[in-house]
Amino acid sequence: MSTLLMLSPAPIREVVAGEVVLDVKFVEGMKLHCQLWPGRVRCILWRGNAQIDDPMRYATARLGFELVVLDKGAPVPDLMFDDCALVYCAADDMKHLDLPDIMRGRIGKTVFTVDQALGGRIGDALARDAPLRRKLGSALWNLNKERALRRALAEADGIHCNGYPAYRRYSRLNRHALNYLDNRIRTPMLARNAEQEARAAYLRSGAPLRLAWYGALTPESGVLDLLPVAYLLTLRGCAFTLDLFGAGPCRSRLQDGIDGLGLSRSVRLSEPPGFEARLVPYLRKNADLFLSPRRLPTPLSSYVEALGCGLPIVGYNNAMWRALQRHSRAGWIVRSGGIGAMARTIQKLDTDREALIAASGRAVEFARANSFETVFARRMNDLREIADRNDLLND
Repeated sequence: MSTLLMLSPAPIREVVAGEVVLDVKFVEGMKLHCQLWPGRVRCILWRGNAQIDDPMRYATARLGFELVVLDKGAPVPDLMFDDCALVYCAADDMKHLDLPDIMRGRIGKTVFTVDQALGGRIGDALARDAPLRRKLGSALWNLNKERALRRALAEADGIHCNGYPAYRRYSRLNRHALNYLDNRIRTPMLARNAEQEARAAYLRSGAPLRLAWYGALTPESGVLDLLPVAYLLTLRGCAFTLDLFGAGPCRSRLQDGIDGLGLSRSVRLSEPPGFEARLVPYLRKNADLFLSPRRLPTPLSSYVEALGCGLPIVGYNNAMWRALQRHSRAGWIVRSGGIGAMARTIQKLDTDREALIAASGRAVEFARANSFETVFARRMNDLREIADRNDLLND
């Protein structure tokens, strides 16, 4: 029976012998790997102090996949590579770029995933809330690693690129390159026809626009820009509400800004609710337009997730949203940092509700074609095709 070996940066906390704490989303994803891979699935994790966003305790014997836990920084035992049909590994942390060399001469194949192009990684490094010397050091480290990354991607048997910027930069390196849009919106979670009709009726009634945003409340998210946008809309007499859902270091600054600018009647700041059970149903029924003030070309899952809720997007002009807007035709682009431009676009849409309604329909159809299960199946089919070259899957 062939083995899929996954090297993952997912956090783990060991409790007692035979029990661990893992992120729920990670375990659910691993279960899907087990369902769609025709053989054994083995995952290697490394001990560390990383935070687990949605922790749950699991018995390792009941996970459904083989779990191997190594010390932080420990190399993968050589014997792990001997019986696997395919090694699937994230390339962005640069820790396993020697995999093509390790697998050379073995029957197993190597596939890397990559989320960020060089510009995005450097942008992330410079946007961090850290001393300038550390930010510059991180940017230089990424620059110096680019040659080794490109070599590894070129020598792998396949690469999976999350988002348009990474695919555009690296797809030419490897003849077996797959582009995908990672997100959490499953087909049953998409906006229903009745909800779309109710939103259209609401918009045609002339009621205040319902704006929304969710994510991590960090400086690089750009969420702080949304308060001056809201203030400009208020000055111009545009009736609206703005829901902000998130947690993070900028929370107190946002709340102070809401109070200081007198926006408490129109802007609400809330803790992030459960994504599938509460946030998605709320957005499908209580929002009309999603705002994306992120300057960096990060392949955010919230783009497709918002579209799946029936929300067109007004977003800053970064490489990710620019390409996604072109493919989906479900939103509008304003220049990065263009607070006034975002306010003007929203005000214009307030007077052209039919444009919002039409874009909402295109948003749901694009998200349907890129739903979680559709994207996941596409990736797994590609892995099976690559591994089939081994003739191991039929053993």
